This record gives sequence, C-alpha cells and structure tokens, in this order.
Amino acid sequence: MPEKVLFAGDANIDFIFSDLDTPPQEDREVFCKGYTAALGGSGTITAAAYARLGGSCDFCGLLGDDANGRQVMEYLRTAGVGLTLLRRIESVETGITVSMIHGSTRTQVTYRGNLDVVDETETLKQEMHCYGHLHLSGIYGTTQFLPNVTQVLQAAHDGGLTTSLDTQWDPSQTWPFADQWLPYITWLFVNESEAISLAVRHCGISDRKPDWKMAWEALVKQTPCPIIKLGPKGSYMGGELYPPVDIDHVYDPTGAGDSFAAAFLYATIEAGQDACRAIHLAQAAGALACTFPGGNSESFTREKLYSMVAPPLL
Repeated sequence: MPEKVLFAGDANIDFIFSDLDTPPQEDREVFCKGYTAALGGSGTITAAAYARLGGSCDFCGLLGDDANGRQVMEYLRTAGVGLTLLRRIESVETGITVSMIHGSTRTQVTYRGNLDVVDETETLKQEMHCYGHLHLSGIYGTTQFLPNVTQVLQAAHDGGLTTSLDTQWDPSQTWPFADQWLPYITWLFVNESEAISLAVRHCGISDRKPDWKMAWEALVKQTPCPIIKLGPKGSYMGGELYPPVDIDHVYDPTGAGDSFAAAFLYATIEAGQDACRAIHLAQAAGALACTFPGGNSESFTREKLYSMVAPPLL
C-alpha cells in the first residue's frame, strides 16, 4: 500500500492578473484581460496537485483566521488534501501574492502575513512517524521555520522517511542552511536559476558563466538526486536531458514547477514507477499547469495527465 505524504511550507492566496497588455511599468497603469483568485504558496499548490492525482496526503502549516485563510482551506479541501495539521490563528493575516502575467513571464509581489510567523517544527517532528514521505517547499519565505528545517529533515531521515525539497528562490541568493539540508534530501527540485545560484554558493562552481549542467554536476556530489526544471527545455536528472511536453499556448505558468514535483512524487510513491518514468509524467504536469489560471484547477486530473504522455514512456 502506498505511504501517505506529508507536505509543509508556504501557504497563502494568489490574486492573478493575466494577459497584461504590456509588462508592468514604473508609474504607468497597465491593463489586463483576465483576473482570478487562486490557491497560492508552493507548498499548498504541490499538495493540492498531488491529491488531485489521487495521492493520499496532509498539509502541515498555519494560516490567518480570516476570509483569505478560509478560502485557502476550502481550495485544499476541495482538492482532497487532509487538513488536520493546518492551523488558523486570529493574530495574523493570511499572506497574499499578486501575480502579473505578460506572455510567459510573471512579476510577483508578496505580502508575507502568516509566512512571517509559521513554524510547525514540533508538529512535524511529532507527527511524521505517521507518514512515509515528507515534502517541503517555499521555505525561504518562512522566516521562523527556515532555521529549523535542518532538524526536521534530519528527523525524517532518521525516522526512515524519504524526503523531497523544492527550494523556490532565495531573494538574498545566499541560500542559508541549504548545505546542511542536501545530504538528507532524496529528491531535490530546483529550476535553472535556483540550481546555478545554489551551486555557486555552496558547491564551489565558478560564478563566471555557470550553467545548469555545471550546477547539476556539483549538486549531485552533495545530494542523491537533484532534478533541474528547465521550462521549455525540459528537465535534467541523472545526467540525462528529458524533453518537454509541448502545449499550444502558455496561459499562466503559475504552479508549473509545483505540479511537476507533485506528479513526480505521485508516480514514484503512489504508482510505484522508477524515476526515469516518473519524470515524463512530471513534464506533462508542468505543461498542463500552464493551460489554466493559477496553480490549482479541476482541469488538473490524472486522466488528462496520462493522456499527454506516450504509453511507452510510462
């Protein structure tokens, strides 16, 4: 029987302005053709995608006891995510990200709110024995939890759990504590910019024209399986470049990397596939997530995902 997954990390709501007439400009009003409110936070988007594929999971975190917090919980509940470890408190407001999308690029501004106070370290350590896998994501936005991530990953490793981490971007580009995490991570998910910046900081590669392949070669010496998400170029794992799944139009790239990670975990943990097969499903998930606004949608289904991948690849 597949083991249940515990997700933790950032949780907030997104307000998405899509199809901007022009990129955002200083001191200029810019019009757009689309707007929606959606589930935000890399940790919650990944959990929701995993559950929509049929995976069994819970999310551990904290929200404000406000309208936005209640809406985030409803998004997660509808997707099928277990909420027994998700708290709400009145003393903080739920964080908000405003995302402005022009073509395949996006500009984001985040009000931290609950992200400045969330630290579920003790709950994670107490409850992780009930799970087989721990996934952390978006932790560089959680200022109180960040210093405690090492002990959480070490406890999971010592407890026999497999682990995964999607770093998301560190605005300081100093990547504090990341060198401590790498030995405890089964699968590391990073995009091209994150991989290069992280490898320059902690793996000793030169900052003179570094590339993603150099970054992977440095990271794999410190963590078992780094996976670099390369967007339209595909992804890189195990010394091999995997091609992307093509789609007609990129509507909104929000959550594409989170959906990639969710599908990879679903394929390996729930479907029992090896990593080489799982990454093809992950590629399809990243592509599918670009076809709807926000990172969470009823359109994200297992049936749709498998229809995008040629049977020999699965």
